[in-house]
Amino acid sequence: MKFEHVKVKTRDEGISPGRPRYIDIDGKIVEIADVEHQWREAYLDPSWYPMEYFRIKTCENKRYILRYSILFKSWGIKQYKEKD
Repeated sequence: MKFEHVKVKTRDEGISPGRPRYIDIDGKIVEIADVEHQWREAYLDPSWYPMEYFRIKTCENKRYILRYSILFKSWGIKQYKEKD
């Protein structure tokens, strides 16, 4: 799954990564209407840094998957497509 770098503003900046509130897509600030699902990768090896994932719905009715890298403290985005 390929993710593109994105800037994300969170509701609770003091907690890493925080709950996403706004995303900056191509210079346009888009409000997140709902975080539909949140999960974290799990590894048996404790030396791996897990990724945090959020399936979001924007106020424009578009869905995306956000990925937060705990190691690099950065966000990625991919458009969400439902399976047929």
